[in-house]
Amino acid sequence: MHIVLGVLSAVAGVIWALVALQRSGFSAASLNPFLWYRRSQWRKKYGTHPLYNLEDPMDVAAVLILGTAKCEGEISTGQKQAVLGLFEQEFKLDQDTASDLLLASAHLIRDEVYLLDRLDRILERSRTRFSQSQAGSLLAMMTRIGTLESALNEEQRKLIVTTEHYFEKLFSRKQQWNPESTQ
Repeated sequence: MHIVLGVLSAVAGVIWALVALQRSGFSAASLNPFLWYRRSQWRKKYGTHPLYNLEDPMDVAAVLILGTAKCEGEISTGQKQAVLGLFEQEFKLDQDTASDLLLASAHLIRDEVYLLDRLDRILERSRTRFSQSQAGSLLAMMTRIGTLESALNEEQRKLIVTTEHYFEKLFSRKQQWNPESTQ
């Protein structure tokens, strides 16, 4: 009889503990490893700044071009028109789409003071989608916007040079591991 009373007391204690945990906000479903993984992936994807989730090379290029213009301070009307013209000519966009791209890029970098510190994170998701010609075109557009109203200032020069080094390192690494070059 004393064994039965001990088992009943243990079961009642476990039930009481589970009810108390549930009232405090604990859910047994949170112990599911698949649910935990899905939640962590969700947080990783949507919990970061949208600037670091850009995958399209055109979006990244637009951000870096606008960031180059913004290195001098606020963007002038002439710079804005030049950026819109670049978007229309180089990206082959119509005027409304180019305006939307400019607005989205301005929104993404509105809180960023110094893009150079986070350049790796900005380029991280799109790096495999850039071709060498796109990278060269991006650097040329950044230089063109930077020298639009005056010579490149130090911050613009650093941003362009760091972007150039990033792509040089990326494409040299791709060429080293190219299976066709080992034959």
